[in-house]
Amino acid sequence: MDDSKTVILEKEDSRILSTKLAAVNNNVRFSILEILRDFERVNKTSEGTFKKEPLYSREINSILLNNYNINITTQMLGQHLKQLAESDMIEEVSVKKEVPNKIGRRSVKGFTLKEDAFDELFLDVSFLSDELLTFFDLYKSNQRFSDGEHCVLTIFNGEDKGKTFKVHKDETILIGRKANFNANDLASFTILLDNSYSTVSNVGKPHLKLFHKDDGWYILDECSSNGTYIADRKVPTGIETKLKANSFLKLSKGNGGAVIYCSF
Repeated sequence: MDDSKTVILEKEDSRILSTKLAAVNNNVRFSILEILRDFERVNKTSEGTFKKEPLYSREINSILLNNYNINITTQMLGQHLKQLAESDMIEEVSVKKEVPNKIGRRSVKGFTLKEDAFDELFLDVSFLSDELLTFFDLYKSNQRFSDGEHCVLTIFNGEDKGKTFKVHKDETILIGRKANFNANDLASFTILLDNSYSTVSNVGKPHLKLFHKDDGWYILDECSSNGTYIADRKVPTGIETKLKANSFLKLSKGNGGAVIYCSF
């Protein structure tokens, strides 16, 4: 198991990624990005650098029609350009251009591809791919413990990433940050998380309790400082909550929290 740190994707990061994916998941918008990218390549200077000369909407519309056989109205093109700008992939600037039926150069809205627009998108997608691959590795690895008698807990992020604990249904396990405790100070039914999980309650007042009852596995958050979540749903404090197989528990959210994969 890879023990490198995993970054938890926050809601804002997820929103940005979703916006970018939605922007490129359209034939017209993807074609616009290609046009802006290829236009920069054409305008490579003698010094080997790219000279950005923004295209304005009429020029983009003409290339869409002539090179891509895409015929859309100026108003529709404006909507596509707006979505690409909001996704932070293109930039709107003022540029001097010759405008049909007008004398001389006029100031019009021009558009240019932002620095690393494609690279940032693919890095984000690569990040998600890494997380999905990690999940599938966990799933395959933990299946060998699937015997109806145990719950397998695997730490999914941070310093303890990859550590796995096999809990028998006759045991009740306490989970928390180790603080000043060490393994010899506490009973074997305690799971100590590294102190780098700074928003997890310390094990002196455990963040979470895991146990089995007749109809399945349960967790109980009695008084943690920052809450426990299944996906993005907060677990009620002081109420036993039944787990579904292959659940992700978040002990606190964001930086300093712990994500634990539970399979049974």
